[in-house]
Amino acid sequence: MNLVPRKYITLDANSGAAYLRRDKVRLLEKVDAVIFDCDGVLIDIRESYDRAIVKAASYIFESMTGCAMPENLVSDKTIFLFRRSGGFNNDWDIVYGITMFLLCEMPSGAREKLEKIMKTLIDEKNISKRLLTIREIFSADKLDLGSFPENSAANLEGFTNLLDVNGASSVDKAILSSGKISRGFYNLLRAFLHESEKVGESIIATVFEEIFCGSKLFRETYGVEPIFYSGQGMIENGKPIVNHDSLRRLSSILGGARFGIASGSRLKPARYILRDLMGWFDPKATVFLDDVERAEDEYFKKKLRVNLKKPNPFSLLKSASGLEP
Repeated sequence: MNLVPRKYITLDANSGAAYLRRDKVRLLEKVDAVIFDCDGVLIDIRESYDRAIVKAASYIFESMTGCAMPENLVSDKTIFLFRRSGGFNNDWDIVYGITMFLLCEMPSGAREKLEKIMKTLIDEKNISKRLLTIREIFSADKLDLGSFPENSAANLEGFTNLLDVNGASSVDKAILSSGKISRGFYNLLRAFLHESEKVGESIIATVFEEIFCGSKLFRETYGVEPIFYSGQGMIENGKPIVNHDSLRRLSSILGGARFGIASGSRLKPARYILRDLMGWFDPKATVFLDDVERAEDEYFKKKLRVNLKKPNPFSLLKSASGLEP
């Protein structure tokens, strides 16, 4: 039984069915440029970014409790549900959501003990000392979580239903509105882990980037030595989805390689995976998180705080302007 509405044409592709509205077919003749997202479109991120999310959340959870996070607690489906909410284009925010939810769901006795330790360390501005100290404390005297970790997978998945396009802010709202957590504990935990959204100032951002990049690329990207992770970066598992032949065929349809990128990730990791495929994309029309942050900084200098990250259309519009004749 065909459940596809009649207004759609079904196209069979190698990876599955694609759907095209019948009343938009003629508009395709007018397309003269294509702007790609990067992660999940140009690059297969399932074994790179997704694995880095799980590893980062696991490392932080173990550091803050002394207890290992069950391997199946954060599933591929859970990560997908975070992204589907529309506000989690930055994978740091997914790690934030997972970590804040789990630490706030712990038994009250465990939260009270964690709160006492955090209060003694919150004034330590060096995030590596802060996290490594609490990791050492709880490795010697781990929190009593009972059966909590093993029973949390379904609750975490259900938690994603409360999230929306506001991303990390929707995490804060969902947890605090439950009434189970005091605002004092929550604010302390957030300040401890993610007060700033910068590598070197945020534990969450720094741990994620070290695990994703690996030592060499982390050092090249951020100009500092990794502290928390020395293994192979998850980026090594990333692979291109597109190839030269597909881009060549598309460029012949468009009458030239008028390709741009509007990505919520950083340039260096994308270049590392795509390598010479980057040559197909107009440099004036490639917009990465680095460019978005520079634009935000310019507004901040004018005493204006704006969020230009996706789903804000800034990167898409900037890429499109770079493709103008």
